[in-house]
Amino acid sequence: MCKERISPEPESAVSPVIGVMLMLVVTIIVAALVSSFSGGLSDSAEPAPTTAFDISIRAGDEVGNGAKSNAPGPAPECAVLTMVSGDTLNSADLKIILTYTVPETYNGIPLKNAGRVIKHTLDGAIGQDDAWDENYDPFVPQVNGYCLPDSNLNSLAPGDGMVGAGIPHFGACLFKPGESYWFKDRNAFLGFDATDRMTYGFQEGSVVHVTIIHTPSGQTVYDRDVVATW
Repeated sequence: MCKERISPEPESAVSPVIGVMLMLVVTIIVAALVSSFSGGLSDSAEPAPTTAFDISIRAGDEVGNGAKSNAPGPAPECAVLTMVSGDTLNSADLKIILTYTVPETYNGIPLKNAGRVIKHTLDGAIGQDDAWDENYDPFVPQVNGYCLPDSNLNSLAPGDGMVGAGIPHFGACLFKPGESYWFKDRNAFLGFDATDRMTYGFQEGSVVHVTIIHTPSGQTVYDRDVVATW
C-alpha cells in the first residue's frame, strides 16, 4: 500500500521576509548615521553673540581731516558705531552691509540717479589692504576692508576719535560694550562721495539701511534703517 507523499513546505516564502528585514536594518543604520552627522554639525556651529549696537551717521560737511582734535563729539562727517551691551566682538568676525537708495530730488532739484541703489559691504575678515576705491562705480556692489592708503585718516578710533598712530583698523579691532567707534571717513564707510549732493542726494534725513552679520554663526546681529543727522 502506497503511503501518501507529503511535500515539504515551500521555501520561497522565506525570501521576502529576509528582504524586508534587511531593508529595515539598512534604514535604521542610515537613520543613525544621519542623526549622528546632524548632531555633530549642531555641536560645532558657533552660537550667535548676545549684543546690541547703535549706529549714527552724520550728514554734515567735512571738517579738516575727518576729525576735530579738540571736539567733544564726532566730526560732522563721521559714522559712529556704539556697542551698547553684550559680548566683546572681534571686528574680523563681522560684515557691515550698507544699502542706500538715491532720492528723487535734492533741495527740490530732480536727481539723474534717482531710485538707484548703492550697496556697500565692509568685511572685517578680508584685510586692510583691500581698500575702498573712490574711483569705483558705487552702483556696482563693492566689498572692502574700510581703509584708504592714509591709515591715520581712515582708521577706526574708539573713544574721542583722535587722529594718531596705533589706532586699529576695522578688522583689527575689538568692539567692547559701552564703547563708541568712529568711522572717520564717511565716504569709505558708505561707499560713495556723500558730499556730492547733486549725484547722490545725501543729506540730513537720508536713510541708510545697515545690516551687521556675525560671520562665524551666520546670524544677523543688527538690521535696521539709520536716519542721517546733521
